[in-house]
Amino acid sequence: MAQGEKARLFRRLHHEPPILVLPNAWDVASATRLAGLPGCRALATTSAAVARSLGWEDGEQAPAEEMLRANERIAAAVDVPVTGDLEHGYGDPVGTARKAWAAGLVGINFEDSTQDGLVPIREQVETIRAIRAAVPELVLNARVDVFVRHAGGIDEAVEPGNAYIEGGADCVYPIACPVDAVADLARRMDGPINVLVIPGLPEPQQLQALGVARMTWGSGLASIAYAEAARVAAQALA
Repeated sequence: MAQGEKARLFRRLHHEPPILVLPNAWDVASATRLAGLPGCRALATTSAAVARSLGWEDGEQAPAEEMLRANERIAAAVDVPVTGDLEHGYGDPVGTARKAWAAGLVGINFEDSTQDGLVPIREQVETIRAIRAAVPELVLNARVDVFVRHAGGIDEAVEPGNAYIEGGADCVYPIACPVDAVADLARRMDGPINVLVIPGLPEPQQLQALGVARMTWGSGLASIAYAEAARVAAQALA
């Protein structure tokens, strides 16, 4: 399937049932294993787990070139659409979006915070518009960091989320939103919503009924894999 066709398919999956379940890969091995699962229609990457696999930590500490190469290898290894977690764009959001498309990705996460804190809404919207103009086919998942930054509640998440949708984002990602806020957020956002899998989150079918368009694990699947490997090794070492 050509990249443009993959991008159109990926965008469409945000607007039709069933809910888009996006496993998060962090290297080629995890990507091929996850993409081969029955029912897997697309993959996402995770900045934290990709960075750690390269010897760095999350938060744009890894060089952009290394992150892009890792995402490119993942996208090339599977047949399903892949969206990349490329944080706030490594100092050049528009250039990074162009490079993401050139690397074979059909979408990106774009965070609204940096090491300095939350980005002003108007500034973030302007960047989203610039990304949309530069790479029209790229599916943009606009991350809202209000909850992860402990900077507010539902109202404070809805305002930027709807501004990002109006600015051209395809989906809004209020990462780390409380489980009891999911229904309100899905109802009040003016476009598709992505939720992070956390303890107590409803099952996919229930999330779909609440109006959630897609669900992801972030670095959660990588953490589970590493924890299980450590458990097996510790049992033998003991």
